[in-house]
Amino acid sequence: MNKTITSVLAAIGIAASAPASAVIVGGIDFGVLGADPTRTHIETATLAQTFINGNGQNASIYGFITTVNGDNTYCADGSGNCGLFYTATFNNSQNFSSSYVEFTSATISVFFSNAAPINLLNQDSPTNIATIQALNGGNPWVTLTGHGNLGGIADPLAVVNGGGILTGATVGGTGFGLFDVSGPGDASVISFLNANGVLDAAGGTTDIVLTSSFSNTVLNSFDVANGFANGCQDGTAAPGAWCFQGTSNIRGDTQIPEPGILGLVGIGLLGLGAAVRRRKA
Repeated sequence: MNKTITSVLAAIGIAASAPASAVIVGGIDFGVLGADPTRTHIETATLAQTFINGNGQNASIYGFITTVNGDNTYCADGSGNCGLFYTATFNNSQNFSSSYVEFTSATISVFFSNAAPINLLNQDSPTNIATIQALNGGNPWVTLTGHGNLGGIADPLAVVNGGGILTGATVGGTGFGLFDVSGPGDASVISFLNANGVLDAAGGTTDIVLTSSFSNTVLNSFDVANGFANGCQDGTAAPGAWCFQGTSNIRGDTQIPEPGILGLVGIGLLGLGAAVRRRKA
């Protein structure tokens, strides 16, 4: 075999075994996992959420995405001088009890900031929401819309549910939801996350699984001082009080080719083409 062709084939073999490259989408470095559509990406986020105590109510949520695929320096330049923040609404609570609730619609808006992260404990929750929604001129990085058929005991129309101890002086629980990637948002981010890699309970597909855990241990002293967390610690809170603090995980497949490997293979194929042309000459 021609030595040039042999070298090119060897290069292709090396490329195929090379480590995956990081993938940067919408200013965020998703790391090696983001390059592999058979794996999942996970964003771990802090959250704050308002209290509800019955049916027909809406919950407001916001927070900061602390890590992307385990990395807290997920900016495109490798620094921590950017951030992803989100606000959300879970609407129309139903089947509420002391241990269970579900919502029939939900929207999560994620916003990108190209500045150092905001400390969300330095101001009260209404101010935090206004600050987040003003990032990037008010244009979301991506929007997630609730998707039904959660499975289990949930109504097929429910898109988010939660369980635990939902009434009383000590409140805590976990949440689960399914979401479709939609707009408004950055077109490249929408395309990247819109992978339809998650199955719902009816056999359909969606993009994102949201899991969360929360308690009524109020962390924001400004909410307490400004009257936005009244009754959270003694079981007398009214709907809308900022009682819940916790964490959430956002998981979903990605759809993007391996750029490092494809680039190396492309170079190898160019070399192969040149070798063939030289041989014909």
